[in-house]
Amino acid sequence: MRYYTARITSLICFFSSICFYYLFAGDYKYPFDEYSRDPLYPLISRSGQILIPKEAAASDFILQGVIFSEGGSRVVINNEILKEGNNIRGYTVLQIGEKEVILEKGGKKFTLKLEEE
Repeated sequence: MRYYTARITSLICFFSSICFYYLFAGDYKYPFDEYSRDPLYPLISRSGQILIPKEAAASDFILQGVIFSEGGSRVVINNEILKEGNNIRGYTVLQIGEKEVILEKGGKKFTLKLEEE
């Protein structure tokens, strides 16, 4: 009898935890997309705090170089090589010009210009 009571209690706890997940934790929106999180950066500190970086702003990007060609241009932004249509930290590369690139996020566009030395 004692065996069955322990078994039923553990089943009740198991199903309660599943219900809790579907009611509360299932709606949690993870603050990263597949392109914006550095996989080598920890999600939790040693003290147990969740480490969520601030969202990228237009001023966080540095246009380091442009390889412009009719066949397919590339840009270097924050040490990443990108082409039109690629994403960087939630922003999409819309258009690449000879000395500039247009990024877009949420319908808002902004232009990064290559700095002349």
